[in-house]
Amino acid sequence: MATEKFDVVVVGTGWNGLIGAKTYLEFVPTANLVLLDEQESIGGVWSNEKIYPNLYAQIKYGQFEYSFYPMRKEGITDDGYISGETINRYLQDFAADHGLTKRTRLRTKVVKVERLPDGAGWRLEIQGNPPIECTKLIYASGATSHPVIPSYPRDPGFDAPVIHSSETGTRLLSILDKIETVTVVGAAKSAYDTVFLLLKAGKQVNWIIRKEGSGPLALMPPTIFGLVNTMDAVATRMVGALGSSIMQRTRGPLFQFLHHTIVGQAVTRTFWGALNSIAELHAGYSKSTNAMKLRPLPYGNGIFWANAGLGAASVPNFWKVFHAGDCTVHRTEISMLGEHNTVSLLDGTRFRTDCVVLCTGFDRSYQPFDADLQRLCGLAPDPDSRERAKWATMESAAAGEVDAVLPAIQKPPLPRPWGKSECGTNKEGPSRHYRRLVAPRLAAQGDRSVYFPGFIHSIYTPLVSEAQALWGVTFLLGLHDLPPQPEMEREVARWSVWSRKRYMVQGQKHAYAIYDFLSYIDMLLADLGIDMTGKRCWLMELFRPVYPKDYFGLVDEFRRVQIRGLMAAQASVGSG
Repeated sequence: MATEKFDVVVVGTGWNGLIGAKTYLEFVPTANLVLLDEQESIGGVWSNEKIYPNLYAQIKYGQFEYSFYPMRKEGITDDGYISGETINRYLQDFAADHGLTKRTRLRTKVVKVERLPDGAGWRLEIQGNPPIECTKLIYASGATSHPVIPSYPRDPGFDAPVIHSSETGTRLLSILDKIETVTVVGAAKSAYDTVFLLLKAGKQVNWIIRKEGSGPLALMPPTIFGLVNTMDAVATRMVGALGSSIMQRTRGPLFQFLHHTIVGQAVTRTFWGALNSIAELHAGYSKSTNAMKLRPLPYGNGIFWANAGLGAASVPNFWKVFHAGDCTVHRTEISMLGEHNTVSLLDGTRFRTDCVVLCTGFDRSYQPFDADLQRLCGLAPDPDSRERAKWATMESAAAGEVDAVLPAIQKPPLPRPWGKSECGTNKEGPSRHYRRLVAPRLAAQGDRSVYFPGFIHSIYTPLVSEAQALWGVTFLLGLHDLPPQPEMEREVARWSVWSRKRYMVQGQKHAYAIYDFLSYIDMLLADLGIDMTGKRCWLMELFRPVYPKDYFGLVDEFRRVQIRGLMAAQASVGSG
């Protein structure tokens, strides 16, 4: 088959892929660019086939959009949260309005990615179609595109459907009227959404959450006492300052007060303790044994640590439906799927089920890269003993730095396996990408042909993706400089250590930044010479919720920075 050739290939049509394509075309309008996605429709996790009734984003209306493209005000709950249908329509409209739909190839699966000789670009093998070669690659498949499917011992007599949560909008809805008893496995936000959907439909639910591991999700209330939207509070720089982020401006007087004085540390502990109490009061964990099994670890401070992740009860009346519904929570694991559709648990419990829904998360979507290329691209650690020793040394030094700057997370409160990870191993943690986007080794070689957006976990996905796109595209085009490789690797090591300390299990698995999205965005923009925080007084900046619209005009601002830099350089040459 003849090879197709493009200037740019974007893999994925979710938030990151769409804004990456749009941003590249802003700088190079004539680029021969194509977007590839194996799904049936545009939208990533918000595509037609992934959404379903009662699916709501954990974010308020006005916060879940690109800075320059407002979302229609429809499908919004009384508390201000956005429906999946509204988000799907937004992304479909965005693609159409910016000429991306006509550049998109759906039902197109990338099965292999190879680097062309001498770093001349990339070759993508496409299932059932000719291969594609490109000069630039934006690999935006994201962190939620490859479902994890656990394997259980299974009797031939077990014939109930076993469905991953990613198929809720298709397979589960198609049989919802035919089933009565459902088994849900997992404790991520998708499990909470699935349990709510089933209880709302009047089904009996057995909810299985393993005893070992990170435990249940920490769930925020939709509002604080019905007065303030919780996400408005989280989207303030004050909460970021209270949250032990390594990306904060750590030498300022406010940071020093909050993290390095007795009074400031007491203020910080009191704030997080009060927020945790509000969340637990709203959830009503004490109302039943089943509810108590959903209390997040560590007890009394689960909201701060977000050990199993952080969510918001964005769907209307989540806890009311849970407490009134027929749901039994089991803190154990499945041992056998037996005959007559019987589920057996490790604690000896047995029950019959009509369906099993696996809310077991997603694996990294790096499978098209072979092992050597994964290491070269920073997608996986190098097993070479010298490399392991190098990273162990860097992470050990980084641990001392993080401990000195952020004493509140010096000693995570949970024992192994939750609170400890061996330095230098990074077996399943955040990819080794500078700024969570590019491989230090490739970048140091002058290779500006690829970046990897969308693998950071944040509640502000659209704005984070917009900042990543500007940083990533200008990197591809050589419009901003990077530090030497050792400095980039030290930044990677510092992030990995901080992430494990700050978010424990989540930080060991992912580039997790649930309270740190504003400082991450500011850091990316600072690399480009952009400061969007100096438009208002400092007090307003601390306590006013930040919205994407506050970052309107990022590309224009970058161009102004370039022009100012060019003029300064010319003036310097002239004066010399």
